[in-house]
Amino acid sequence: MFGSLSAVLIKCDNFEEMKAFYRDRLDMATVKEGDGWIVLDTGSGGELVLGGDTGGDTMAIAFTGAELGPAREGLRDSGPTEIEKHSDMHRFFVKDPDGNTVLIID
Repeated sequence: MFGSLSAVLIKCDNFEEMKAFYRDRLDMATVKEGDGWIVLDTGSGGELVLGGDTGGDTMAIAFTGAELGPAREGLRDSGPTEIEKHSDMHRFFVKDPDGNTVLIID
């Protein structure tokens, strides 16, 4: 229902420096890149996303491959956002008990 933990997203105040550190110094391969964001391969089947949309927080984690309707219903008591279209996917956000942003993506 919730899919698999597949990505960590980090908001970047210094995007070019962050990109150079993770891509060049830690030798992470680029999966895709756009204006102000980059997706890097973690080497373990996951992705590190620098820049982009973290739901307004400094970082977020993402579960992909979810069944959005049942997943959202199962998290209703945690106050999930409405399901929205983003790029080529659909998603919603929810906060964990410590207030961290969790993305649930189809």
